[in-house]
Amino acid sequence: MSLPQLHYDGGPGFAAVTPGVSEALLREAEPLLAYEPPPGGAAHEALSLSLLADGSRLLARTAAAGPDFHAHAVHLPGEARGALPVTAWGSAGWRERTPADGPPPALEQIPAPGPYDRAAMAEFVAARGPWLAAFFDDVRRVAEEPGAPRVVLVEADGADVARWVMLACGVLPHARGQRLTFTTYTRRPLSAPQQLVGVLPQDAGVLAGGGRRHRVYEAAHGPAPEPPRGPAALWARTAAAAWLAGRPELFAEVRRIPGEPYEAGPLAALALAAGVPLGSAARAAAAAWAAGHGNALDGVRLHALAGVLVRPGGEPRGAAEAAATERLLASLDAGARSALAAELEPELRAALADPEGEPAPLAGLLLSAAALDADTAGLLPQAARKLAWALLTDPEGAYGQEVRAALAELPALRALVLDRLDALAAGDPPAAARLFARTGFRLGAAEALPHLRMCARGRPAGDRVVALDALLREAGVSPYAEPLVLRTGVRLVWDGLTPAPVEARLLLATTGAPVHRRAGTWELLARSATEAPPADPQAPELAAELLRHFAEELPADLRDRLRERAAAPPGETPA
Repeated sequence: MSLPQLHYDGGPGFAAVTPGVSEALLREAEPLLAYEPPPGGAAHEALSLSLLADGSRLLARTAAAGPDFHAHAVHLPGEARGALPVTAWGSAGWRERTPADGPPPALEQIPAPGPYDRAAMAEFVAARGPWLAAFFDDVRRVAEEPGAPRVVLVEADGADVARWVMLACGVLPHARGQRLTFTTYTRRPLSAPQQLVGVLPQDAGVLAGGGRRHRVYEAAHGPAPEPPRGPAALWARTAAAAWLAGRPELFAEVRRIPGEPYEAGPLAALALAAGVPLGSAARAAAAAWAAGHGNALDGVRLHALAGVLVRPGGEPRGAAEAAATERLLASLDAGARSALAAELEPELRAALADPEGEPAPLAGLLLSAAALDADTAGLLPQAARKLAWALLTDPEGAYGQEVRAALAELPALRALVLDRLDALAAGDPPAAARLFARTGFRLGAAEALPHLRMCARGRPAGDRVVALDALLREAGVSPYAEPLVLRTGVRLVWDGLTPAPVEARLLLATTGAPVHRRAGTWELLARSATEAPPADPQAPELAAELLRHFAEELPADLRDRLRERAAAPPGETPA
């Protein structure tokens, strides 16, 4: 490739030019190479890549030279290939003076890359982490969308602007990174023609009048922008995660595998296989892409990716991720699936044994095991007990996406969880009622779970004795056959309160003493009699009935109190 050189020092005409460069190109290049020093005369280097009218590019390094300045430029007339132009930052190939030995010859390539400090770049990335995803999204837009806002980078050090540009060009598809125009320094950002524009903090004030034409990044002072949203922004968030994890080599690798520009799936797949933590949307994209391009990854990477996807952690696994993961696992050969299943079983047992373990990871492991056809039948009862207890004690926290998916997709698990919940509901009906009131958890029409059915219905409004009758009908089983449903219904209707004596007498009359005896609700009836106000005319009659029906069950002190209440005239408090 023949790359003409240009030297310009601000005087009339160019100081030295490779023979053959047209006058039209020189006229267009001259204003692009102009240099205005910062206030106070401090030296500040500018590296720029500008697009010319004919589609060619001009790469230039400009810096102060004594009282004046010197610009050394290289014209890039051909296709965008080779090293990224921004790598010429700090290159020893730039001339600081016009050569004295006549017109410079054409170069075969752009000046050799300058020194690259990995530690300094890692420190830079860490300091600007909250800005990266939005920055990459803006870079994508400015590279692809005509009229997109230009990106202005406010930094006191030109090397930091160059690092921003390196990040931008490095994450883009190679040809687009080659053509992304930039300048690391200008005093006039509003009129700069490049797509990425570096400016000193003291000159950033003029950007207030830039309107929507510019997106300003001032990481030293300004607040971090909101992370970008939408399908196209997922690539940007994934790219930011890869850089923050210290894996920039993934951007070169992703160019060698199938995928559309700015498609998150290929990059996310490589990142997950390399141990980079990503959110559920990126994991879903990785799984969906890998399910259709399994041959694009070697066996080690494919196994690593699948292993990450079957071990949910961090952000809860959404429905899209679960479905895509299932498709990926189904696409694996039997040997790969068997190896993953063998690795998963110890983690599943550990999750079951962890008393502090959250329900979501456990549910996710069960889903993954099912997708791998692993035999988990022996572990399901313990898992059901753990999930049922979590649903009862923390319904809103436990009934998340993964638990919902596990209950929907694993019928054997659902049956065991519901059976356990029905037993727990008999012990704490209000807690079970809260599960239905605060979440979308619902029972199927054919699921015969009397205590849960009453809790799902909740306390009907109106007369409490009538409400209890409605709940008992909802249970679908007679209290004569299953007396504990009476206790559950009573606790739901009165919820810790004591029935009035008139209500207690109706309960006793309509249900019968034997059922109350077996359900243990006779104690609540006794409290109704002993705690009723003195003027209640029903209390003495209730006390007498209780003595007649439950003489053997009543403790001596309670029996004496009921006798006193039965003997006391209405309106008179027993002694």
